[in-house]
Amino acid sequence: MNESAIKGVELNGSDAEIRESRISRIVVEGYDISLSPYDVEEALRKHFASCGNIIHVYVPINNDTDSLIPNRFSFIYVNGEEEEKALRLNGSDMGGRILQVYAYPFQEHYLDDVLATTLDCRIHRTLTVTGFDPSLSKDDVETKLCKHFYQAGAFAFMTCGGVKSTALVYVIGEDAVQMALELSGRTVEGLNIVVTEVVPHKPTKGGFSLIRSRAELARLAEEQRNEESKTTE
Repeated sequence: MNESAIKGVELNGSDAEIRESRISRIVVEGYDISLSPYDVEEALRKHFASCGNIIHVYVPINNDTDSLIPNRFSFIYVNGEEEEKALRLNGSDMGGRILQVYAYPFQEHYLDDVLATTLDCRIHRTLTVTGFDPSLSKDDVETKLCKHFYQAGAFAFMTCGGVKSTALVYVIGEDAVQMALELSGRTVEGLNIVVTEVVPHKPTKGGFSLIRSRAELARLAEEQRNEESKTTE
């Protein structure tokens, strides 16, 4: 994410609070790339489960073949305080393969050239978010979240049932996910907005569910909002 975007976010929380809610990015390599991307993701989630809440697992797909071949690098996102636990798995065995695990802070970009050759299918992703004031109206919450995640081109809506302090944020593509995760934990207008999960993909017979424009993403968010309203009537 560019520095101007970060500078545009006002930080009002204490340094300790910000560190606790920030997300750390971990790189993993050494796994079996003959597996499908879905199988690699599932294996990584299980292998790193002991580290705490796994916010997101991203397994890039190589774009130089007709098959869905996972890239040699994958990325795991955990809460900042759990980064040390994840790094301890460096040299551990996963399925007979020895993993290399190391930190890859958001300000680092040396893998950009490698990732430029991977497939970006414009897949829509759903993020669960907390940290806003649940006493606010749905419209106010959604407006604040869209403003907060503007750099990621996001649409958002507040859930009605269950935990009312949870909202869903929709973005397109992994670049937007990266921006949203980097913005997690930044205090804006007194609210410490935190991404708690990037909802995992569910494999389908048709492959990826593609969203090619913000208009389509807005339509998807509206459909989800209407569905949410029906369940609470």
